[in-house]
Amino acid sequence: MARQAPLVLAFEDIHWADDGLLDLIEHLARSVRAPVLIVCLAREELLERRPKWGGARRSMTTMLLEPLDERRTSELVDVLLAGQDLREEVVAAIASRSAGNPFFAEELVQRLAEAGDLAAPELPDTVQGLLTARLDSLEPLERRVVQHAAVLGRSFPEVSLLSVDADGEPALRDAIDALQEKGIFVAGEADAGPGSAELAFKHVLIRDAAYSMLPKAVRARKHFEVAHQIEARAGERTDEVVPLLAEHYGRAARLGEQVPLEPAEYEPMRARALLFLEAAGDAAAALYSNAQALMHYQAAQELANQGAVEARMGSKLGDVALRLGRVDAALEAWKRSVEYHAGIGELEAVADLHRRIGAALAHKGDRKSAIEHHQLGINLIKEQAPTLTLVRLYEDAALLYMNTGDNMLAIYAAEKALRLAEELGEARAASRAHGIFGRVFGRVGDRERARESLERAVELARASTELETILALIALGDHREISDADYAGAEASYREALTIAQRIGDVPAEIELHADLAQLAVYRPDWEAVRASSDASAELAEREGLVGKLSLSIALRGVLCWREANWTDAERHYRRALELAERVGWSEVACSALIGLAITLRDRGDLDAAAAELERAVELCDRAGLTAQLTQVTALRAVVLALAGRAADARQASQSATELAERLRYPVAEAAALEASAAVTDGADGGELAHRARDAWRAIGRPLEAARCELLAGRLLEGSDIATAVSAFEAAGREFNLLGVSHLAQAAGARAAQLSQGAPAEATRQPG
Repeated sequence: MARQAPLVLAFEDIHWADDGLLDLIEHLARSVRAPVLIVCLAREELLERRPKWGGARRSMTTMLLEPLDERRTSELVDVLLAGQDLREEVVAAIASRSAGNPFFAEELVQRLAEAGDLAAPELPDTVQGLLTARLDSLEPLERRVVQHAAVLGRSFPEVSLLSVDADGEPALRDAIDALQEKGIFVAGEADAGPGSAELAFKHVLIRDAAYSMLPKAVRARKHFEVAHQIEARAGERTDEVVPLLAEHYGRAARLGEQVPLEPAEYEPMRARALLFLEAAGDAAAALYSNAQALMHYQAAQELANQGAVEARMGSKLGDVALRLGRVDAALEAWKRSVEYHAGIGELEAVADLHRRIGAALAHKGDRKSAIEHHQLGINLIKEQAPTLTLVRLYEDAALLYMNTGDNMLAIYAAEKALRLAEELGEARAASRAHGIFGRVFGRVGDRERARESLERAVELARASTELETILALIALGDHREISDADYAGAEASYREALTIAQRIGDVPAEIELHADLAQLAVYRPDWEAVRASSDASAELAEREGLVGKLSLSIALRGVLCWREANWTDAERHYRRALELAERVGWSEVACSALIGLAITLRDRGDLDAAAAELERAVELCDRAGLTAQLTQVTALRAVVLALAGRAADARQASQSATELAERLRYPVAEAAALEASAAVTDGADGGELAHRARDAWRAIGRPLEAARCELLAGRLLEGSDIATAVSAFEAAGREFNLLGVSHLAQAAGARAAQLSQGAPAEATRQPG
């Protein structure tokens, strides 16, 4: 539609919207490229839920509606009373009393009109007082209809009012018509179904005032009555109205508990509330409406008190809380459930809860405690008959061992999971085990077997669950990125995983995948994409307090600061990312932060400090078994050592990088090793090697590294072929300029100009 003509989308009262609708609106605002204006009306309390709403992007504007001044309020009153005579002092009183609130002014005028005395001096001081007075002045039947409607909600089908006691349906119809004439009810917008019109309160404050006039005991009984009527009308289609039944039965039970009602009256309310709150939670969770599911499970848990129902709600509540990234809430719920199941000897349930607790602790970065909980779970049931719970425990433990660099234990746990799954005839349950094997093969350089295992893991995961599919796609994407340098394939895996994660609301996975996509954008480079994806990752991690995962976006901020030659902030971001990654045992991120830190130090001219950080990175990669990263780090260290004039150390590092590259045959390793060899080779031979390295980096889609090799070639040729060196520096300057890295473009251009004017060659300690 918007491609044919500009389109306006209006959303009213979005402070009542659930998280799903708010997320949809934000997604539309970010992604739609056609001429679309999105207008959202809301109260300020929306900003308590979404503090950055409307101000986080250049294309968004927030307009605050200020109160009307007395002149404009008087004009509004004149319009409302068109053709009627009203004393000036009464108009002034309305303008003053309403304090610029147009709804209050309108209701004051309506109150005077209904009282039949437009000169009445007594005006209520508050909107609530005014509305209560209006409702008190209604006829008894009209008031009962309004109060019953208030229990139904802001809008409701007209047929739902027919249960109100009246002297026959005609009297009830007359009361409904009168309420519409008085501006209490208006026609609703929703489809109420055949044979019934949809009605709504003209303003939510009218509904609130009518609802507040009912004692809590009456409210409880009315909600219970309304729920019974809805359930009866639904018949066999109860599943279509489960959220509505959960709302009314839930309100009835909560109000009944507050009164409190007698057990004989209260217990049926509580039983129906528990039934439908759990059903509503299950339905929302199945659709990955995680915030709604969490709300229903929490309400059910509060009503359950103790016992099996509370433990079951706690288990489900924890699942959706973790999916939302609310790790502490998940841990609290699961730990309470553990106490119940342990007390009655349900060992498998306890073991599975230990697995979930371990997963949550891993998200918080406490991998040591996470492994301990998995071991507790395994020890509880490993002597019993094999179950899928035990398979999952071994698989999750294998993944934790892998992430902490303990490859042997990772293989052991993965093999146990695979054998148990095959014994159970559930081969698809072992998708993570195949993923572990794939990553191990990748670390030892067997790219073909690694790819086969990882693709098999994805295949099995697709037949299992969406959560498993996300994990398998991330592992495959990592392999394509790091081992194969297949950045298009990696992006396809990450984007598919992100789409699933966003659909099911898996916030921790979203954080990681946004960062993965940002890193791929660094390679191209696409700086706007880097910023957008890293901001998305940071916003989610900060919102949910997932400190460990913040290391991803903080490291990316370091890249952006490096690009702008903001050395101080770049170093600060990289050191903070390194600190967080080391705290949670995230070796890959720690290595990436060290590489970024070393490049920052190198480009600002602190070569010895850069070499020291790369030595740390070598030790980290060696300890964690990160062989692909080890080759790149070793090669980069050789280049830095050569620039620092430490020729012997540089040659030794270059030789190590070459040996690793020959053994592993990773595209990135081969390009990096060529660059290292060039750095330790003088003259034309060094320049030729640098250009070969440049071509290797270009072939795999890494233009930044290719331009660096051009810069290195210029340096190596300065002493033997000034003309070719100048040409290399000029080419590097053009490349860096196109790539948006102006500080390196300027450095290359300046050196080309110096050499053209006869400046002497620089043998050492020049960033390259």
